[in-house]
Amino acid sequence: MTKEKLLQELHAITEKQELDNYFQEYLWKWGKITTEFKNLKSLTPEEKKQKGAELKEMKNEVEDAYQKKLRSIEIALTNEQLIREDPIDISLDAPQWYDAHVNLLAKERRHVEDVAKWLWMTVEYGHDIVSKYENFYSVNIPADHPATEMHDTIYLKQKNEKGENFVLRTHTTAHDVQYIKKYGTPLSLLTLGKVYRYEKLDASHDTAFWQIDWLVIDKGMWIAHFKSFMTQFLSALFEEEKHIRLRPAYFPFVEPGFEIDVNYNIGSKEWDDNRLELLGAWMIHPHVLREGGLDPEVYSGFAFGIGLTRLVAIKHGLKDVRLLTNGDLRFVKSF
Repeated sequence: MTKEKLLQELHAITEKQELDNYFQEYLWKWGKITTEFKNLKSLTPEEKKQKGAELKEMKNEVEDAYQKKLRSIEIALTNEQLIREDPIDISLDAPQWYDAHVNLLAKERRHVEDVAKWLWMTVEYGHDIVSKYENFYSVNIPADHPATEMHDTIYLKQKNEKGENFVLRTHTTAHDVQYIKKYGTPLSLLTLGKVYRYEKLDASHDTAFWQIDWLVIDKGMWIAHFKSFMTQFLSALFEEEKHIRLRPAYFPFVEPGFEIDVNYNIGSKEWDDNRLELLGAWMIHPHVLREGGLDPEVYSGFAFGIGLTRLVAIKHGLKDVRLLTNGDLRFVKSF
């Protein structure tokens, strides 16, 4: 094994696999060159000195030649790959990049979360798939209520252990009992997420939209707490002072219940033509408290639900809620 023979053999290599085999045979820690160094111990000191210098020189030259060969083969492989693939003309102008920004729904969702945290509320998101008990019975919606029918609610094929089909939640209120049991009292909670209903699509309806559910429970809660909290919350959401009006209304999960009207002109306190029905709310029904393991004689609370999608449309003056989800870049870029 001479230096000339090793360099000649290396020079003849053209493939990466051949080069790898060459490295394993000669330059690896158990290769032939390393073995030659181990054999020096059987020589005399003078022979060892002379032979060791020769081996060291040979190893250095072979290693340098190997590195050059490795680089040349790697460059050749890269060039072949570039030829096979679409070539890149680096002389062309770079593509135009657009600044990214948050869409309106995501922006308002984050704003709602910030307002909730400012009011020292816990924020939860729940899950899209719920049982009929969670969606209906736990919040005092009876089995014969029209909302339980398939023309209102989207049912899944999957069933629970009772043989009942799971549903896509129609409101984030479906998680109220779950979170009452999880957090106990006192409780100040905002649940935010997508809900699903079997709706005909039009400018004000969609089969999937975002909803906010607000739940506050403690001892001695009553209308004064509710009205004060509601005014603060809506004023913070709309980023201007709001005045609310309560009108009696029926909702299964509250007793008594109210529709809430809000003035929607900046600074307006007149109700003639400037009021808007925005949401339904008020005191939590005793059935919901009992389902959560609370005594309605001791605890009381209030709740509300509002569609975030509708809130965004009102706040930004949109005539069609489908603009928020149809992917039209002309609309997206306009905000």
